[in-house]
Amino acid sequence: MNLSAEHHRRRTCRWMPTALALMLLALTTGSASNAPPGIRYVKKLHAPNVVDPRSTKLQMRCEYDLKGNELYTVGWYKGDEQLLLYSPSKRPEDNVHKEHVSIEHSNAEQLTLLGHQDDMRANMELYQGTYTCEVTLERSFDTGYASANVSVAILPQKNPVLDGVQNHYQIGEYLDATCTSAPSLPPAELTFYLNNQEMPSRDKSQQPIGDATVSRLSLSMPLQRQHFPGGSMNLTCRATLPGVELDRDYRTTKLATLAANNQRLAQELPRMSSTSAGTSRCLVSWILAILGITAACATL
Repeated sequence: MNLSAEHHRRRTCRWMPTALALMLLALTTGSASNAPPGIRYVKKLHAPNVVDPRSTKLQMRCEYDLKGNELYTVGWYKGDEQLLLYSPSKRPEDNVHKEHVSIEHSNAEQLTLLGHQDDMRANMELYQGTYTCEVTLERSFDTGYASANVSVAILPQKNPVLDGVQNHYQIGEYLDATCTSAPSLPPAELTFYLNNQEMPSRDKSQQPIGDATVSRLSLSMPLQRQHFPGGSMNLTCRATLPGVELDRDYRTTKLATLAANNQRLAQELPRMSSTSAGTSRCLVSWILAILGITAACATL
């Protein structure tokens, strides 16, 4: 047997019991949730859900409790890219970092990204993403982490404006409505709902307003009796921002009713259509009886 191969075999055999013991220790001392021990020390990564791309900086804070242990490193990541590796044993300028990371305002608990002063589009790419803070303990090297998603958007300042909806309609009249969003970035996606049912989208348009965009959507359709359950209908326009998790719902709803003469028909016809044939014959006989009495009075 080759001497180097024999040496490798003996070294492997010598370390095998130790490796098995370490594996057994890890299985018997793990937390109830089967999570790595370090996760117990990291509570949350505090980051804004949405940041305005016109902002010149993005700050986030990693909340953790070392429970008396010493800190080894805190790694800050965007996706798989390491932005900063903080070590208390090194000077701030010696920590590994990327461009746009503020060394002066970044440390073991806080990360600060400095945006472009006059390039909003570049800031959108710079800020948006999934961020992670990874905390590693001294000696044990237990590692835990927390993550947060950050979206970039200029949020609408109000609900969309819904125009063209009348208070009353006749059967067969056209519903011609237009929905206009407040300025936003990314541009808002608009959707019509008639009696809570989504309507097909058509006639979309967008118009730049400064750094943001206004979206418009039109709806044109003839109204039938089934559009007025109970004699009324509601039309809603809802605005969403693609790829952005909003903290509130941007929507506007308007109510319309049938004109008085059509409303009575809409309520009576269903009742008449459900009437049995026998009831209909009785109604005809009753009308004929009234006519007979009227004719008899006329001959007196």
